[in-house]
Amino acid sequence: MVGSWWSALRPAPAINTVAPPVEDWSTFVARDYAFDAFPSGSRVLDVGFGRGMQMRALAARGCRPLGIEYDPALAVSGARDGLTVCRASSEQLPFADASLDGVVCKVVILLTDEARSVAEVARVLRPGGTARISYHGIGYSLRYLMVDPNWKRKIYALRTIVNTAVYRLTGRRLPGFLGDTLFQTTRRLQRYYRACGLELIEQHPSRRFAGAPVFIYHTVRKLAGR
Repeated sequence: MVGSWWSALRPAPAINTVAPPVEDWSTFVARDYAFDAFPSGSRVLDVGFGRGMQMRALAARGCRPLGIEYDPALAVSGARDGLTVCRASSEQLPFADASLDGVVCKVVILLTDEARSVAEVARVLRPGGTARISYHGIGYSLRYLMVDPNWKRKIYALRTIVNTAVYRLTGRRLPGFLGDTLFQTTRRLQRYYRACGLELIEQHPSRRFAGAPVFIYHTVRKLAGR
């Protein structure tokens, strides 16, 4: 009897009762989306290779990975680690037309002129080649704006939304740090794909916030004759 009283009165275990911190995005990441799903022997570019983890995963699959990184320190570090990398921008890839079998790009395009970056991906892909790309949707900013107590992150989210609206209307970002980030939409991306000869062959599902996409996962293929 004492045991049943104690079971009824004691507090429930803490597990699953506390929401993860707002800066924790792990539950929104589509961990089953394979960025390295390319055939062995494929020449694949990692746009924004960071610490090189994706390049190593590609090499483990028998691919021939290449990498570019805008951050000079990361570019130097990758070269010292023996990776085939250089410093470059996604808006001006240092590769010949139709020279690559594949491209990987993980949440990099939000920091660039997105239309130019997508066009560059299309340019360097051979016909039939594929790119596996992830983006930020508006849900990423909405989550900061609606539930994060940190006012700096709220301002970051708000200026991302404003900057994206300006970019959509004018084709230009706001100056300086105000224009450092955009969110993407599938509708807008589809326009870029059509314009540069890419077709969307997979839109991988992922968890949403307030009904809006947080991360967007696209696999696109270069059309023949483009």
